[in-house]
Amino acid sequence: MPYLGNQHIVGDSVNNFKVLDDISSFTATFDGSSADVVSTANETIKSLKHRFVQGQRVTYNNGGGSNIGGLSSGTAYYIIYDTAHTIKLATSASNAASLTAINLSGVGGGASHTLNVAFDGVNTKFRITHNSGNRPRFHHATQLSIAINGVIQRPNSSLTFTEGYAVEVRDIIVFKTAPTVNDTFFGSLTGETRGTFDITDHKIDRFTGDGTTTLYTLTQNVPNNESLLVTLNGVVQHPTTGGVSGSYSIVSGTTNKLQFTASPALGVDIQIRHLGFAGASSGDVSGFYGRTGNVGLTSTDHITTGDISARNIVATGIATFGSSSTIIDGDANTVKVGTALTLGHTQGLQFHTQNLHSQGFEVNQINASGIITASQFSGDGSNLTGVTQSDTPLASSTASTVFYESDDETTVSTDTTLSRSSSNSGVIYTKFQQVVVAPTKSLIVDAGETLVVDAYGLRTPDI
Repeated sequence: MPYLGNQHIVGDSVNNFKVLDDISSFTATFDGSSADVVSTANETIKSLKHRFVQGQRVTYNNGGGSNIGGLSSGTAYYIIYDTAHTIKLATSASNAASLTAINLSGVGGGASHTLNVAFDGVNTKFRITHNSGNRPRFHHATQLSIAINGVIQRPNSSLTFTEGYAVEVRDIIVFKTAPTVNDTFFGSLTGETRGTFDITDHKIDRFTGDGTTTLYTLTQNVPNNESLLVTLNGVVQHPTTGGVSGSYSIVSGTTNKLQFTASPALGVDIQIRHLGFAGASSGDVSGFYGRTGNVGLTSTDHITTGDISARNIVATGIATFGSSSTIIDGDANTVKVGTALTLGHTQGLQFHTQNLHSQGFEVNQINASGIITASQFSGDGSNLTGVTQSDTPLASSTASTVFYESDDETTVSTDTTLSRSSSNSGVIYTKFQQVVVAPTKSLIVDAGETLVVDAYGLRTPDI
């Protein structure tokens, strides 16, 4: 029949019932003079299978030797969880939360340095262990029996609670009120690998046999035959398991359909008790990144998968696409695509409020401090500024007129010297028919240069 926890062995209680280590005080001793233990490059301290939890307040002691560079003996610091075997230290809880570690500038002296975590009225999170440091496998607060000063504490299935304790992740429990140095602890663990011990999962479905029906619909899905306790008029029925036919089985794996091998007789009281899920409702989960039971991803998990269809993807870091390393970096407001960016779409690509087209680039305006080179410009140019125009359309003309106006002469009102910058043969010219030099002013044409007036051949026409 079904069992709770690991499979029972006659006379054995070790696999299912454990007394927990005292968590009111734990001291890790390490060689502070060893560069293999104290890493100044990584700012870490090695303590194999340590029991420390992220954010815990601990007290450092040099054990009679000299301090590790950056630390002071007898001072309280805060844990930054690095790995299962290494930790970093921070000067405050906020620095630990932001992963701002103390710079360990050098190893210390002596092989008996310690870090102690204890009930201090500050720490609320502790790692549960048994048999001198072994981490247990449990998933629900109800699997623990915790007493503080001999008073049993209330277990909670959610981290939002008002009293007692809850399980944060795997083997870490959280107290609502931080225990103090005067508090005593005792705890035990029941059913190390039990999938759940939540009474909300322990439902009972009840039916009455009619002598013909063999298929019954249950109130919740069941992962396997062993997750039910079925009785007929109080007599326990054996499930089909291990290839041996029994009284009942679950239809097609995880489902809410129970099939009896033979229909219960007319009037028989059928009780089907759900013992709790052994895995996910869509299939058994025996392990996920080393964890069992209800599965949740952590910040240290890395996932490799195939295609993903998602409505939205939010990335707070850098998202990398493909082997060519296309990077979208929101903080820098940049899109990096190697040496060139090629955009193309039959309907155009949106650029701010305008479109990028394969046949043109539509924008409201272009502000350029350099040179714009184009094969041609379209339009009458009437709104161009900073450009010397040779002719002016008549005031009554439209943009398509062929009539323009121009003065016959121009006046040089400042001393002016005309000289070409090119060394090739050529001339200096003006469209005006006459050039008048203002009194006291001069117009000098450099030696070897030729000034041509009326370069457009404009004359007052005879009409």
